[in-house]
Amino acid sequence: MKPIFTPITAILLAPLVVMILAMNVFAQPYIPEEGSAELSAKSREQRPAKVDPNLPNVLIIGDSISIGYTPRVRKLLDGKANIHRPKTNCRWSAFGNENVLHWIGEEKWDLIHFNFGLWDWYGWKQNKKATAQSYAKSLEGIVQKLKASGAKLVFAVTTPPCIGPEKKVQFIVEDERAEKFNRSALAVMKKYGVAINDLYSLIGKDRAKYQLGANDVHYNDAGRDLLAAQVSKVITKELFQ
Repeated sequence: MKPIFTPITAILLAPLVVMILAMNVFAQPYIPEEGSAELSAKSREQRPAKVDPNLPNVLIIGDSISIGYTPRVRKLLDGKANIHRPKTNCRWSAFGNENVLHWIGEEKWDLIHFNFGLWDWYGWKQNKKATAQSYAKSLEGIVQKLKASGAKLVFAVTTPPCIGPEKKVQFIVEDERAEKFNRSALAVMKKYGVAINDLYSLIGKDRAKYQLGANDVHYNDAGRDLLAAQVSKVITKELFQ
């Protein structure tokens, strides 16, 4: 009896095997990268699903960290405030200084909760990394523009860098650099009487518990819940005190 499986049979079946393998690969659930447009599309929407004209309007300005916690803040403050955010990652401070008037728009804001920092520390998509001095200068421009809106202001102190080399730029932001930038930010906020939400201290030494990995600045669900609870608490205090 001749063998059923021969070299010729293998050649003929090869395309079918490749097709089956490809179908199995594409059948796997797609998990978008943290911070990607797919993952963040809903949380990047500026206006909440329903805007109650009887509630205060709050604008959250920030990077992908705020993109991660904004939907949770909306749920926590449902019935207390309309939570908005720009339809983009607000990136680094100099970028924010150039675009913040566009993000404010013509809306009447009761409170604006804002942050810049991580992009300045790591230098993502920038030709030159920021210094603490250039960071402070950009923040001052942002604060001046925000104050002109008449809204109450809250600055969120930037959450800590990841423990190891960040996955995109492959270097470590030392605590000394992060804290130097934070001191510069706090000096600007003190000058203009801006309220502080210290998310840096909130996470503190628990980066390994809450961040997605040693080389990732983003947060897991527990971390996002923690940040959202703190942001909601501070917004409520500043709105209704």
